[in-house]
Amino acid sequence: MNRHSRLAAPMTRRDYAWHRMDSDNNIMVINSILLFEGPLDMERLVATIALRLPNYPRFTQKVQARRGRPHWVEDEQFNIEAHIRLEKMAQDVSQEALQGHLTRLAHQPLEGGRPLWHMTVLDRVNGGHAIVFRVHHCITDGLGLVHVLNHLTDDNGLHCRAPSPAGHPHSASVVQNAVCSAVGRGITNLKIALHVTRLSMLWPDARTPLKNPMHGEKQLVWLPPLQLERVRAMSKRMGVTLNDAWVAAVSGALRIYLEERGQHVDGRALRAAVTFNLREKANAFQLGNEFGLVAVDLPTNIGDAVGRLRHASARMTAIKRSHQPRATMAFLSIAGFLPVPLQRFALNLFTSKGSVVLTNIEGPGGRRYLAGSRMTDLICWVPQAGKLGVGLAFISYAGQIQLALFVDKEQIPDPERLMELTYAAFDELELATRELAPLRDGAAAALAELGSS
Repeated sequence: MNRHSRLAAPMTRRDYAWHRMDSDNNIMVINSILLFEGPLDMERLVATIALRLPNYPRFTQKVQARRGRPHWVEDEQFNIEAHIRLEKMAQDVSQEALQGHLTRLAHQPLEGGRPLWHMTVLDRVNGGHAIVFRVHHCITDGLGLVHVLNHLTDDNGLHCRAPSPAGHPHSASVVQNAVCSAVGRGITNLKIALHVTRLSMLWPDARTPLKNPMHGEKQLVWLPPLQLERVRAMSKRMGVTLNDAWVAAVSGALRIYLEERGQHVDGRALRAAVTFNLREKANAFQLGNEFGLVAVDLPTNIGDAVGRLRHASARMTAIKRSHQPRATMAFLSIAGFLPVPLQRFALNLFTSKGSVVLTNIEGPGGRRYLAGSRMTDLICWVPQAGKLGVGLAFISYAGQIQLALFVDKEQIPDPERLMELTYAAFDELELATRELAPLRDGAAAALAELGSS
């Protein structure tokens, strides 16, 4: 379809809530960086993006009110080159300089009145080049963003103009969920309403430096990647998920970080808002936001690494079986109907219940190439909303896991330390589960022998 023939489409109230969620302290932009080997061919890069990215209508549309309701409307003045800027570096960029560069970009709101995304291309990074890809959250969530990245890139270096037909947004079909009966839907809606009520009545989270008033000065940091197989093996030993291990590691890191700052950590557990996908993966091409934020009591008050992992797994399993994820997604849909001051009040009420945001994104499983250049690393930072100013992200890519931290410096003045502690917490979990594995295997063998006698 010619993009100029696309009709205006109503914006979902949930996406509209994200569109209006920007504040002085928190900009609702997903920041990511794609690192590539080899020299930059800017002309080829722009031509590839110009051919593929407009296959998703949201990247050529702007938000506009029509008949009192927000719509996605085609930007008749859309020019791809206005959304892709080359920044030539005077010398090779170190990681410290790159983090500073990214932090500067993360403070800048996206320009209004046009499609809400932007790419900054850096030509001298780690002997190759990089793309800072910034997308407003109202366009998509993490799962949708990964779909976009897969469509922009190829699975080998033999670059051609046409993208892979697999999952192409023009030919993909929507996977329909099973339709419940009217009675089933009514019961589900009642449970969702009860969860919304329960969440609104939770006590605000414990007072720690993580609840300091934000000043809006942000910083993005990351560390070298972990090997995915290493974390997967550790999770398998304990019969837990990768996300359970992520929650346990962050809990251990926060426990030590706060303890180092004189906080009492053995009392009340901290609470996190953890993202929970509610979309069929096959429907990610539709973009938009289809996830819930679940309130999880982190096991920060447990000193033992294995104990933290077991508690994290039990709490995440209980939430998966509840209607809490759909309750928070419903809350965002309701917020999109409210006047802006009321939406902000409701958002502040809900975000006061936690201290950090945690997200886990499943990225491309194999190596990807853009305009013939191999992508070596993919890093993504989760934005925060309302009164939350600390966000930790975990994204997998081609056999590795990248940990990234995005914070308000009034709450975490030394984010590098928290990142180091998170990395170390994975080491602690791996060692503890390795030591436990022989004991578990021995107990299982003894039980089997008793059962056969």
